[in-house]
Amino acid sequence: MCKKGYCIICHRDNQELSDEHVIPEAIGGYYHIYNVCKNCNSKLGDHVDKLLLNHWLIKAARHEKSLKGYKGHIPNPLIGEGSLSTGEKVRVEQDDDGKISVRFIPTSPEVSDDGKSFKIQVDAKDEKTIPKIRTKILKRHNIDETKVQIVADYQVVKIDRPEVRMQFAIDIKSYKIGLLKIAYEFAADKIKGYTDDPIAKIYASILRDGNPDRLDEAFFEGDGMTNANLNILESIIDNSNTDRHILLLANLHEKLYCIVKLFDKFCQMIRMSDSSYGEDGLVLLAINDFASHKCDFYSPTDLIKVTSYCEFTMFKLNDEGQAYLDAQISKEGISFACTKDHDNILYDCKGNPVCTESILLLALEKLKLIKDENHTSGKISATYIIPFGYHYLCMPEGKLLMVKEITKVNEFIKI
Repeated sequence: MCKKGYCIICHRDNQELSDEHVIPEAIGGYYHIYNVCKNCNSKLGDHVDKLLLNHWLIKAARHEKSLKGYKGHIPNPLIGEGSLSTGEKVRVEQDDDGKISVRFIPTSPEVSDDGKSFKIQVDAKDEKTIPKIRTKILKRHNIDETKVQIVADYQVVKIDRPEVRMQFAIDIKSYKIGLLKIAYEFAADKIKGYTDDPIAKIYASILRDGNPDRLDEAFFEGDGMTNANLNILESIIDNSNTDRHILLLANLHEKLYCIVKLFDKFCQMIRMSDSSYGEDGLVLLAINDFASHKCDFYSPTDLIKVTSYCEFTMFKLNDEGQAYLDAQISKEGISFACTKDHDNILYDCKGNPVCTESILLLALEKLKLIKDENHTSGKISATYIIPFGYHYLCMPEGKLLMVKEITKVNEFIKI
């Protein structure tokens, strides 16, 4: 028995609700909601999702990621009509097994004025159509095929590795209605009371009409294709992973915004409300990982829980110490003397322990004896100049190795 309830698209109650993919299933969407009625769900698929899925860049991404559509096929963005370098029109085709082939597009037959000689050019795969074309030509010139003798001269031309020139039209507007749908459904599903927002009602109306001509009524910030490589929360999120889609709701300057990032092809910010829903900052993050077949949601508190970092040090020895360590590195059990907390111990030239590595670096930081600092995405490093006379104790032989520099690195483990 189907569940009935309120539809967030048509705003009618007691409707038969259905399983709606916020991110279309054809691009690996695993975020489901159940507050869109069957009728609206069908219209969204035909008039909204379709405009996004038919975009050349989305087809290219699906082909690259081997994402099958509703009929089980992987689209190829290079399918279509083009021309050879010699000018002949051709069509690039793909069979059910994904094999690509080039088919010559027949041209109008070259026929003499009296109809007694003509030239027909067809693809080898279409050779069986020649008799039918020939009959049409003779009939057009009132020639009885049974009363004439047909002398045919066949010539087969094979082109190895043909170079096909093609042109593609890139939609720069209509696809955005698909991004608007994703943003609206995300906000409507996760923010209580959002469907009553004045801007939310406009967006629901645009989606209900399925009319991209109304996109001028929406509040798009920037261009989704130009900003495709925008890194979102780069200290926390691994933006280099393109086997995922990212959705983010945030309050900025007392307004609600949504960012929709699909593959590395589109990254669009949309103003969802002229009011904020909570405090400024992140409201909710969704990561739809189609390689792992899941969609996870993170509140600011969740991000604190799942975000971790590792701390380690790198070092530079003097030439003698480095030569010794290089000679020992292939042996088993090589290590530096350290505390039970794995903090390396530093010694003087006579082998007397002086302090731990962490205490020395803290002292050098206060003395501002830092050679270099580097802040990159998710990583902070600082290189310290070590005063003369500090050594590591290399075990198990107990060899003192003089230290020249130590680099401390803090690296976040991104999600």
